[in-house]
Amino acid sequence: MSIVPKNFNLGYACLNTQLRTQKPPTFASRTARLATLQAKGLDYVKDLSVQNLKDLLNILKWNKEHDIFFYRLSSEMFPFASHPEHGYSIDYANDLLGEIGHYAKSNGIRLTMHPSQYDVLSSPNENVVKNTILDLQHHADILDKMELGKDSVMIIHGGGVYGNKEKALARLEKNISILPQNVRDRLVLENCEMSYCVEDLLPISEKLQIPLVLDYHHDSIYQSSQPIEYYHERVFAVWNNRGIKPKVHVSNSVPGITESDTKTARRKHSDYVYFFHKGLLEITFSIDVMLECKMKEQSILQLRKSCC
Repeated sequence: MSIVPKNFNLGYACLNTQLRTQKPPTFASRTARLATLQAKGLDYVKDLSVQNLKDLLNILKWNKEHDIFFYRLSSEMFPFASHPEHGYSIDYANDLLGEIGHYAKSNGIRLTMHPSQYDVLSSPNENVVKNTILDLQHHADILDKMELGKDSVMIIHGGGVYGNKEKALARLEKNISILPQNVRDRLVLENCEMSYCVEDLLPISEKLQIPLVLDYHHDSIYQSSQPIEYYHERVFAVWNNRGIKPKVHVSNSVPGITESDTKTARRKHSDYVYFFHKGLLEITFSIDVMLECKMKEQSILQLRKSCC
């Protein structure tokens, strides 16, 4: 088990595994099927979202009690809110969102989001891009209604290459450029393990001044031509230029998986984070480190124990 460097502020994503198993369970991602929405109506879905928000506040209070000050909000807090046909305004939740945002800011808890894998700005399909923009606007609205600062970013991947990476990157750049300003202000790109490595996305990041989240696990599977630390100075310069605290992602493959295994096998996240990648350990300034593993907050607590 790796020792946590003092400059690392660890966070986890969406689900608190301990609170989720309590009775009654506490979790902020209640959702419904479209058929349920159509059968029970919009009020039913709105009630789900109110429960999600109330539980989110309880999760943040738990995080504070356990000295966890970095957390990723679930994208499922408002089921179907950004649906092209069944979407709805979330103004009814303004008070609750304001309360959550106030609590987070008052206690120094950084909140971020990671919209769906189906949000793809590089797609050649105009409907996909249109729906992506709708969903990104929804995510930005949540963060805006919480009155959160610029550190509350939302991360997306580059998407697919669609047979021509150069053209796909050009579409990505073009579609970022036409985003509403409040959406663009919060947007962050991330390298992936299948289509876009760090050096693929860095030119767009620098040109448009859209920060780039470094995912060290993804980089270990789909590497750039240089080691990831080679790009640190350029990557973090964009964050600094924008006045946003840098954040990175870390996860490990399932134990027993090696570099000789397939990408599909290697990309699967382990239950815990067992080690930090060499490139990440070269960072000496304060950095927010999002753990992307199945045991969520328990991995943070376990890593802390290993330091004692």
